[in-house]
Amino acid sequence: MAREFAATFREIGRDLLSLEINTIEKPNLSGRKMPVLPHALLDIADLYSNRLMKKLDLTSLWEMKEGVRNTWQPCILSPETANQVKTPRVTADVETFDRLRWAAQRTLASPEAMRHFDDVERVILCRIQRNCDLLKGIINDLVEADPLWQKWLNKGYNRNHLVDPAIRRLPLGRMPVDHAIGVRKIWDMGVENVYMQTMIQLDGDVITRIQSGLPSETREAMLKVHEMGIDISLRYWKGLFEIVKEVAGGLVDLFLPRRNSR
Repeated sequence: MAREFAATFREIGRDLLSLEINTIEKPNLSGRKMPVLPHALLDIADLYSNRLMKKLDLTSLWEMKEGVRNTWQPCILSPETANQVKTPRVTADVETFDRLRWAAQRTLASPEAMRHFDDVERVILCRIQRNCDLLKGIINDLVEADPLWQKWLNKGYNRNHLVDPAIRRLPLGRMPVDHAIGVRKIWDMGVENVYMQTMIQLDGDVITRIQSGLPSETREAMLKVHEMGIDISLRYWKGLFEIVKEVAGGLVDLFLPRRNSR
């Protein structure tokens, strides 16, 4: 148990070395919390597939087996055919995210296809490819490390499976802190536009990125919201440091033998 505590706090401590604040535009904001991992993976897969299907026909890609998906050629949908294409079946497993990453990667690699995507959409495609690779790694790590996850992430479950009472009652496996944070960030970001991003390092370096081309009025409004986010995050960051310091000190007292006083 002591080793598990130590490993967990090493992960938390590493994540506290920097702070990232993003200001994004999100339509239909619901304010709900991220659900348990299998549902979160399906949320992400739904968002990515729906975004890609605005301009791409993914039918042939979904029929391809692993190993030949790198030969898929993107097919651009016309306004007349966009609503006639069958929605692909997404599942909470590596297969779905492998298909989605190849959809993004092969589109980015096709000059003909990229004529139909603007700069913002190009950024979203890069995000989909990168995050799908990250999620594939996370799923593989969890399945290899914990047999409980094999019952969730290795069965090709879709949403109907996950709400089945027999499956819903299955215990979830353990999830390392770094994987939980990674999935949470991917789920939070979705396919929304990032207008502003600030990175603050523990050594004092601060980097702020602002999306180019913003109208002056929008830029000023976003800056105010972003500044509020930075202020709140810095106060929360400081509080986390204090908590980790206190808990770490308590663990040292708990697990290390004390010398007898004379």
